[in-house]
Amino acid sequence: MLPKDLLVTIKRKGFIKPKYLQDTKLAEELIEIFKKYEGRKYKELQEELENIENNYNYKIVRGLAILLERRCEFEKKTNLNGKEIRKFLFDRGFVVDDYEREKILEEAERFFKVSKKEIEEAIFSDLREEQIIKKFYPFPPINLIKNYNLSITQTLLFDALELNFTVEGNYQQIFRRIKYLGLMYEIEDNEIKVTGPASLFKKTRKYGTSIAKLIPSIINANKWKIRAKIETRGKEPRIYDFEITSHDNILLPAHVEPIIHFDSQVEEKFYNDFKSANTGWEIRREPTIIKAGNYVIIPDFGFYKNGMEHYLEIVGFWTPEYLKKKISKLKKAKANISIVVNQNLSCQKEDFEAEVIFYNNRIPIKPIIKILREIEEKHIEEEMKKIGKIELKEDIISIDKKAKELGISIETVKRLKIPNYFVIGDKIVSKKFLENIEKEIGIEREYGDVEKILRKYGLTSKALDYMGYKIEWKGLKPVRVIKNL
Repeated sequence: MLPKDLLVTIKRKGFIKPKYLQDTKLAEELIEIFKKYEGRKYKELQEELENIENNYNYKIVRGLAILLERRCEFEKKTNLNGKEIRKFLFDRGFVVDDYEREKILEEAERFFKVSKKEIEEAIFSDLREEQIIKKFYPFPPINLIKNYNLSITQTLLFDALELNFTVEGNYQQIFRRIKYLGLMYEIEDNEIKVTGPASLFKKTRKYGTSIAKLIPSIINANKWKIRAKIETRGKEPRIYDFEITSHDNILLPAHVEPIIHFDSQVEEKFYNDFKSANTGWEIRREPTIIKAGNYVIIPDFGFYKNGMEHYLEIVGFWTPEYLKKKISKLKKAKANISIVVNQNLSCQKEDFEAEVIFYNNRIPIKPIIKILREIEEKHIEEEMKKIGKIELKEDIISIDKKAKELGISIETVKRLKIPNYFVIGDKIVSKKFLENIEKEIGIEREYGDVEKILRKYGLTSKALDYMGYKIEWKGLKPVRVIKNL
């Protein structure tokens, strides 16, 4: 979305639509300007943007600039807190002359234990215009235009009395998004009607923003059509019709990357903690719909690896009715679900028919990883029983290739006991093959020569251990390979 005061619209015969962009000339010009000001203060960039506004509609220039600003990393020139500096200085009252100014700066210098120059640099350092554009991440001008057109559509729909849409495909993502955003809807034939923020008794910015956040999911469908009633403000409020379809010649993101949203900081922290743990499991937010009796559950997280699936539901909200309904649905769920529960809720482990983990401010990672490891071990054991013994004809083969041939996981292949074969790095190598390499290396050889031989076969120095060699080092540099006799 963009600020409402930057929205440019066209009104005609009871219809309203944003002024969509097609030409990339302005986008190209602005991207080049942002590139030029990388490493400089943002206020210097703003001065040049003001000159550009004289040649174009200033609202469009500022709208595009906001989208580009979101692709910038900013940094302050100082680590001092600008707000604290300003408060200290302004608490000293008005400054009537240079002497008084120097006196106050010297007082600040002693209090913060930094130079007067650093004090002056820090006064407004927390304000965006005084910050440095550390890094700008440009993207193609056409992408900027598409994102602009999407943003102004979202801004217009902020004042929708109602939103009606039809789609072909992408239903799951759309209804998950509707549920997550807390939108009210009803279905009439094939059309979904979402109650708009302007029709509520008390309009809230949060609800208007939620309507806007639904749009990317709708335009991700194969075909779509959006209709809305838009209430305009001003001296003479009016209601206009808005309509847009996938067949219109409007540049919009064809496939908007899904943005991960979280219901709480607890969820966001857990997601980031799990990603940082590098477990080898993929984590997905609200990944699917699970049948639970006459209801459905969209679990908070799903974990995926080599055909294995596990789900996690977070019970962090509480009313007696909500908790009773939640427990009932979870008991009927036809899937492997672990449950984490806010320890402040009035429930116990016995209330659930699944693994329950209690948390306070942060969901613990270790119990989750333990559950997933147990699932992995069970999966490996089952695969090993299914495969039994295998025989290899190849002297050397990649583990990945063999895993695909056998239809099992890489971890299972690594556990298999194959007579006269060794797992070395990402390869399975026969004893006979290693004996031939051993003959090629000899009793003693320069490390550089040995490394070339091993690289020829895609092996690492780990293979030397299996052939009974030791590496002779000179400081931190390997110089020679010698056979253990």
